[in-house]
Amino acid sequence: MSDGQSGRVWIPSSVGLRGAMFALLILAGIILVRFTPLGEMLTEERVVSLIEQMRDTWWAPILLIGLFVIVSTLGLPPVPLLVGGAAFGAFYGSIYNMVGLLLGALLAFWVAKLLGRDFVVRFTGKRFRRAEKVFERHGFWPLVQTRFMPLPFAVVNFGAALGGVRPAFFLAASTIGLIPSTLIHTYFIAQAIETQGRDRAFTLVLYAGAFVLFNILLSFLWLRERAQRRKRYHELVAIRAERSTPKSPPS
Repeated sequence: MSDGQSGRVWIPSSVGLRGAMFALLILAGIILVRFTPLGEMLTEERVVSLIEQMRDTWWAPILLIGLFVIVSTLGLPPVPLLVGGAAFGAFYGSIYNMVGLLLGALLAFWVAKLLGRDFVVRFTGKRFRRAEKVFERHGFWPLVQTRFMPLPFAVVNFGAALGGVRPAFFLAASTIGLIPSTLIHTYFIAQAIETQGRDRAFTLVLYAGAFVLFNILLSFLWLRERAQRRKRYHELVAIRAERSTPKSPPS
């Protein structure tokens, strides 16, 4: 909301406080990674070594999933944890990684929605509402596709929340996108850990190729849905035009 006379944006103190808390949360994640020992502990080598040492304990999967949730909420990349999950093997690692990523994505989404959403809406006003409506019409398959693209995990989760994506919409798109993408990640990472030389190089080529194929498939689904919507729109316009055209009296 803006002041009609000065044009300045008026933001209630409660909204500003939540926005500041959201910014501080992201800043805390950056500080923890860059200026504390946590950054060194979250490298792929350290995480894999830790998982391999604790793999036989009953609480190791719980630790991994908990780390996914914490890292995702702080806006940190979960890639080292994906590699750590692959140390459990392709089958169990896929399950643990899927649960951790999905829970982390949902919690990150809700944190951004509760703390930062109102601030963004107040600050941007009507322009943001228009962009929000466009995303609701065309955003499902593109949101699914983000899980197969090299986009930061936090950007997708926080961006969807700040962009006004409905929780059920986000849950459905994230589930459809994260399950196959996590299966691909975990399977090929587990294979790469166990292979060397040419076999490993071949595994990495298949790894990249799987994501290319899924991106092509999702692009096709998105374009087909868009074409169907345009077709229905033109049919509706034609029906309305026919109904509004006055009929000539019989001669």
